[in-house]
Amino acid sequence: MRRTAPVLAAVAGLSACLAPPPPIVVETPYGEVRAESEHTADEFADLLQRLAPEVQRILPGSLKRPIDVWIQDEPRVWRFHPRPESVRGFTLLADEFDARRIHLQADGQSPWYLSHELVHALIDRSWTPLPGILEEGLGDVVAERLNPDFGGHIRSHRLLNASSFSGGFTVEIAYRTPDASGASGEGPRTTRRVLVETGDSLPFELWDDLLGASRNELHQRWPEIPEPLYGMAWFLVERIVERRGFEGLHELCLAATRQGHPIVPRAWLYEAAEFDPSSFDADFLSQCFGRREFLRAVYLQPEAFGAAALEVLDPLREAVGQRNLFFTARPVFVLADGREIPLGLIGPIREAIRRSSGSERGAGARPPAPSEP
Repeated sequence: MRRTAPVLAAVAGLSACLAPPPPIVVETPYGEVRAESEHTADEFADLLQRLAPEVQRILPGSLKRPIDVWIQDEPRVWRFHPRPESVRGFTLLADEFDARRIHLQADGQSPWYLSHELVHALIDRSWTPLPGILEEGLGDVVAERLNPDFGGHIRSHRLLNASSFSGGFTVEIAYRTPDASGASGEGPRTTRRVLVETGDSLPFELWDDLLGASRNELHQRWPEIPEPLYGMAWFLVERIVERRGFEGLHELCLAATRQGHPIVPRAWLYEAAEFDPSSFDADFLSQCFGRREFLRAVYLQPEAFGAAALEVLDPLREAVGQRNLFFTARPVFVLADGREIPLGLIGPIREAIRRSSGSERGAGARPPAPSEP
């Protein structure tokens, strides 16, 4: 007893440091759901019962096992060790392919977060050769497929993230100037291509290097993975799944195991994605935005798009005044497929230009440099 007492005291102290389990419990065939309220527990239990069998259905090499889910205001394992605010969920692992439970934030885009974490929790050891960062991309692509209502948001969010590796992405803005008679919107049409920068630029070599890292190596290097890496992971997995399906991506892992590769070679991944890394620049990424993704991106980063629009429209604003800018110039975003979106119809763009231009000081005033979004 004298020898075990200190051990018991240590265990008791450790338990006191653990975040308490949420009190409301709902049992499902796919695992136990815990939350702070009955409504939240029921909501996530329904979500788990919809998504778990779907993940198991579409993902080869997935485990047919239950997984518990804890819904918390702040996802955490330890009482006094909260995760960063950007972390909306994570999967607690006993070892590399033995998930103990999923922790999720109570608020937010629950179908996306739960689908993503179910991939971490349910893939089996046949996925071992998949680069660790691509497991994150796999979670997002599965979430996109299983939740069409969130698909546009996931795509635009991850394209914006990936733009850190391309130095941003370009947009085309077309506008008209007053003709000789001064008629609004009837003058010659001009088109300009400008750069949208949504964050700090990162070297592509960083991404290329991480493609050679396993799950454990990834998390040793990045305890909390930076958002741009999620974007590139989604981008590459999405291209592979579009061309070969989830089965094709899984087969790359099986082939790597058969041939003795601990990690799927980069060349295999790029070939399967039909992707040349040397082509990944701002113009290339701009081709990846459809109308739905583009509009979502504008609403996610209105200041960045507003700054790009202001670069084009500022001289005109000084000539015709802020109040008449959209009526006179009729500026539009021109998408890669030729479709056009009038800037004047996008509330966040109008507001971002108004704030950035310093228009409250009157037409003709030179605006200050736009702040970073």
